[in-house]
Amino acid sequence: MEQGEILKLVSSLKLDAEEDEYVLMVGDISRMWERKLNSCLACKVLSSKAMPRDVFRSQLPKILQVVENVNVELIENNIFIVEFSSLRDMKRVLTNGSWNLFKNLVIFIEIQESSNISSLNFNFLELWVQVHNVLLSCMNRDCAEIIGNRIGWFSEVAMGDKGVCWGRFLRIRIVVDISMPLKRLVKLCLKEGSTPDTLLLQFERLPIFCYRCGMLGHQVQECLEEATMDDEGKEVLKYGVWMMASPGANRHGMFGWVEWNGMKCVGSTIKSITMFS
Repeated sequence: MEQGEILKLVSSLKLDAEEDEYVLMVGDISRMWERKLNSCLACKVLSSKAMPRDVFRSQLPKILQVVENVNVELIENNIFIVEFSSLRDMKRVLTNGSWNLFKNLVIFIEIQESSNISSLNFNFLELWVQVHNVLLSCMNRDCAEIIGNRIGWFSEVAMGDKGVCWGRFLRIRIVVDISMPLKRLVKLCLKEGSTPDTLLLQFERLPIFCYRCGMLGHQVQECLEEATMDDEGKEVLKYGVWMMASPGANRHGMFGWVEWNGMKCVGSTIKSITMFS
């Protein structure tokens, strides 16, 4: 039986007096371990294959480029707790993703005091998306927020001091639900009844994903969705490498946001994504 099923079964049992008593955690002990928890992140490697702890421990500092040491502990299949010596490193890991190891997505989330393994929710990923074929009149923060919320949940946008985002594309940071397929495009109308423009989406630092179903974490040969074939018996793929962006002109630096080519990152005041269920 799964742990959740066992807990549900036990919670329905009639307890005797001794079992119904609870243990109270002493305040000093609770505060000490809460401080330790504040320097840790939970992370999950999104892969159908198990990631060995020793391999993950040796490779993680390289992909994160941390200044100080990190300690890694395996708590469940492909789920790890990472303890940071530097809070600055930890903050950068949370804000500068997405991250991948051997092309497999690695999702980091904060740990709450009330969290246990079953409550950790790795379904949300924050990443940069380049939106191409945008009308010049829409290259501003207001339009970027509307478009970002169509793709997922808007977080911030790379833009200039005057609120415009002139460039080859809009560069928007969004939160996406990885339990759903990636979006391929957005259709945008300037006014009701006008012909919509097709905006193409390209995701930065995109790890392994399926060209058949658009889901992160597996490839076509592992996909359970039925293939669509053309008249010649060849598979028609709905997604492809064209969704993977080349490095953008306006990038963020290793230690926080920087200004390049007069572009800055401006955040949203309405961002509200719950990372724990």
